[in-house]
Amino acid sequence: MKTRHVRRHAISGLGRASVALSVLASFLWAAHADAESKQASALAGVKVTTGGGGASGPGPITGSGKVISLGDDSGKKTPTGGGIVPPSHTVKKGDTLWDICDTYFANPWQWPRVWSYNPEILNPHWIYPGEVVNLKKGGGGSLSLAGGPGAGGAGGPGGKPMMGTAGGGKPLPGTVFLRSAGFVYDKDVQQNGSITGSPEDKMLLAAPDRVYLKLGADQAKNAAPGDEMTIYQTTRTVKHKDGGTVGDVVQILGTVKVDKVDKDKGIAEGTITESLDVIERGARVGPVDRKLDVVAPATNDVDLSGELLESVQPNVMYGQNQIVLIDKGEKQGLKVGNRLFIVRKGDPWQEGLSSTGALAAGKITLGTGPGAGAEVKTNETGEQSKDYPDEVIAEIRVLRVRKDTATCIVTQSRKELLSGDRWVAKKGY
Repeated sequence: MKTRHVRRHAISGLGRASVALSVLASFLWAAHADAESKQASALAGVKVTTGGGGASGPGPITGSGKVISLGDDSGKKTPTGGGIVPPSHTVKKGDTLWDICDTYFANPWQWPRVWSYNPEILNPHWIYPGEVVNLKKGGGGSLSLAGGPGAGGAGGPGGKPMMGTAGGGKPLPGTVFLRSAGFVYDKDVQQNGSITGSPEDKMLLAAPDRVYLKLGADQAKNAAPGDEMTIYQTTRTVKHKDGGTVGDVVQILGTVKVDKVDKDKGIAEGTITESLDVIERGARVGPVDRKLDVVAPATNDVDLSGELLESVQPNVMYGQNQIVLIDKGEKQGLKVGNRLFIVRKGDPWQEGLSSTGALAAGKITLGTGPGAGAEVKTNETGEQSKDYPDEVIAEIRVLRVRKDTATCIVTQSRKELLSGDRWVAKKGY
């Protein structure tokens, strides 16, 4: 009897719990349905299609000439005209990949897919105002093997847009961004200032710490509140074959904004607004090229040749889409947009034998008769290799020119490039 009484109470308790769960589920379902109803009302007249998205994810939001944009500075999303997702988006202050994807695809979780369309973005958490973000695969600002006059007209291979242009051929700024490395010429290094102190009681500095700057003479004369300078430290020095110094490849540590300037003393107060690595007193400050626009091809005016000096990236070998420095510039007739060939001559396999042992460099012939041994013959090294024609292994394009040097991007390469490789410019190409 007692057992039956306990069981009846247990069943009654389970029944009450079941009813409570049913009521809670009904409440949650009603709230979910209400939210869906409000979202449907907000997006009235907007249709989600799969065009342009394919199997890789949802397509763009299209409809009655409406597209959701980032809106004004208040952060509120407002409908704007447009109708289709553009090939790219120019980053504004406050933008993130999450917000950009929510804007154009109504799905912020599309950010990994959009990130994959922008290999120049090394860290998805760091995008900068003015930077161009591709919203479609191959759409707009990504690097490609570009053609030019005499090599596919105004477009690239297969009718694709030229590197640094949108689908309609309109140039896009900021195609190449240097995140953690840059280049400072020798004269600039001597004129740039440094971080000499800080009111912060710590050794390692970062945003938004305040700092004191000792500026060079020209810097102090031209500096003004609101100016931004790159914080960097030297990593290696680039030299000509003759031993002359061209400048320094530097590691970029961050950005400092000038708040006050004492031009007489050459002292400035500033605030660190960006820190890519730890910053210490003694770090240099000054202008460093961090944004290089990829330009349309320009016909070469002169026949010229020279040496590949170095890459901005800290690599031994260089390849496509990397930034390299060469030993000729405006004084020798180069201009922005010139296309140059990287060439090599000779038989690389035979030349490689010079650094191997006798056995590896030889040719082993096995005898066929009874008791015949093996014979090692030395391979011919090809003395006539100096008469072989030049073989084109890569093409580079001039992005910036100075008096005796130029900064270039490797637009295509068949083999790895090395410091000391020879480049040639063909007049009329």
